[in-house]
Amino acid sequence: MKTFLILSVALLSASPALARMQRDPGALLADADANGDGVITRAEFQQSRAARFDKADRNHDGAVSRDDFKRLARFRPDAAERLNALIAEADANGDGRVTRDEIAKAPMPMFDRADVNQDGKVDQAELAAFKTKAAELRKQR
Repeated sequence: MKTFLILSVALLSASPALARMQRDPGALLADADANGDGVITRAEFQQSRAARFDKADRNHDGAVSRDDFKRLARFRPDAAERLNALIAEADANGDGRVTRDEIAKAPMPMFDRADVNQDGKVDQAELAAFKTKAAELRKQR
């Protein structure tokens, strides 16, 4: 399950959002609040994940694979290797690619950890608690 959290972050590696997310993993949740009501629903998070998938699928072949990150491989081989490992872990059928269907069916451990009362929504209190816990974990590294 941890893999899908990391893969979600890795899928953003080509965008400026990565730096913000490394400082504040809760930003991934907060950014999913499509209607701006301060509550992130499971459906909003799923839609956000689909949008991130679209951005990561740079060659528009319907899957995220190392082919989408050739520049990353050239300039940051260590990051490319981590991404390749994450793709391999999330790749349900072992074809070296993560498809939209594989992502859609994947667990959402980040959302589930933040949704403490398991009501299918992450409210502002839950989001704040998630961000605090993530910051504490970063300090321990």
